[in-house]
Amino acid sequence: MRIIKHRPSKKNLILIFASILLAGAIVCGALYSLGYFTAKPTPATTINYGPPTTDQTTTGAAIKSSSANSSAGKSTNSSDTPPAPTPITGSTKKSVQVSITASGQNNSLYQIRALIGALMDDGTCTLVLTQGPNSVTKTATTQALASSSTCRGFDIPVSELGTGQWQLDLSVSSPTLIGSVNSTITVK
Repeated sequence: MRIIKHRPSKKNLILIFASILLAGAIVCGALYSLGYFTAKPTPATTINYGPPTTDQTTTGAAIKSSSANSSAGKSTNSSDTPPAPTPITGSTKKSVQVSITASGQNNSLYQIRALIGALMDDGTCTLVLTQGPNSVTKTATTQALASSSTCRGFDIPVSELGTGQWQLDLSVSSPTLIGSVNSTITVK
């Protein structure tokens, strides 16, 4: 008697393999829809919007107290407060510090901003840009801030200037204060 070995055909093998893949896809889809594969927040990335704990409140109060105590001993002329104006010899006006806070080309405008180290709401800022024989002069009024002042800003059309380096001279004047700053700018 002869034993016949039954071998599955290629068609049957393909059907079995496809069935296994389909079953796996269904299981994965079900697990995904249940949120199994989504990223769960870790404790380090979650935010607690509840009221502060006792430890947090105590620590915050200690920091606040420490900060208040350390700032009470500071002098009034700290790095964030401009120095007081100094009198100019032979003049009734006091000298004030002037600094350029921003200077740059913004498309077709060259913008210049300045900070004045004193309160000045009745002053005038005069900007003179010089390149060889060429000179451009602009004026602006001052505006008082909390503890200093600023020139209201200069927006000079690049078409009034030319490319290259320009000498910048900015002077500030009021009935009681005077100051100036010099710099070099490059127009492209």
